[in-house]
Amino acid sequence: MKITFLGVGEACDERHPNTSILLETESFKGETITMLMDCGFSVPFQFWKYVSDQEKLDAVWISHFHGDHFFGTPLLLLRLWEMKRQKPLTIIGQKGIGSIIEKALDLAYPGFKTKFTFELSFEEVREDEEYYFFDLTWRFAPTEHGQKNLSVAIIAPEGKIFYSGDGKPTEETEKMAEESLIIIHEAFHIEPSVPGHGTVGGVLEMAERAKAHSVACVHIQRDVRRLHEAKIRQMLSERKVTLTRTFLPESGDVLEIGKK
Repeated sequence: MKITFLGVGEACDERHPNTSILLETESFKGETITMLMDCGFSVPFQFWKYVSDQEKLDAVWISHFHGDHFFGTPLLLLRLWEMKRQKPLTIIGQKGIGSIIEKALDLAYPGFKTKFTFELSFEEVREDEEYYFFDLTWRFAPTEHGQKNLSVAIIAPEGKIFYSGDGKPTEETEKMAEESLIIIHEAFHIEPSVPGHGTVGGVLEMAERAKAHSVACVHIQRDVRRLHEAKIRQMLSERKVTLTRTFLPESGDVLEIGKK
């Protein structure tokens, strides 16, 4: 399982692109599946730094409808069209995913969907239900956030990966994250809690209770990360007694996890 942190920043961060994960994993049929987890304003520019093949991407997951998590989708689709993609692409998200993406696309590039050389389809998901996409098991649960946000757990032969999107952990997300190879979680502040957002301390505690192997903190408020990075790294280091690995990733970092 290969994880590329295309971005690790929040909406307004001038140093770190919007949080987005490129996940490559083996399906239960032995095929390599490539997924993009969230696609904010600055994500397409990052995506094309690491992907040159327009047919590589299989699916896009959108956690919620704040701009730094989905406003990059029209540009991503435009470039796929320019590169004459042929393989179908699936966008997965909560209720309304199809209409919202199509409205954004039509606002950004009116009429372009009719020119696409590939099939664009949408899969609506509901919390607390299990799905089977691309020969992988997908589960979803809501975080505590200003807008409804669904965290996702993807179960592959190598193991489980958990990605929060935005928001404070909940009982439902913690249960879903149990025994994850890695929890990738928004940690907007250090402490105390910020309404609708996670914290570094809270995420580490959640990961310990969930018996996760590793944890990566992303989407940290830009000034908090700039001014308190040393403290954050110390907090992460102190948890290595109970967590195998802890990360404060930079944009472009790559992790290889799972079965060898």
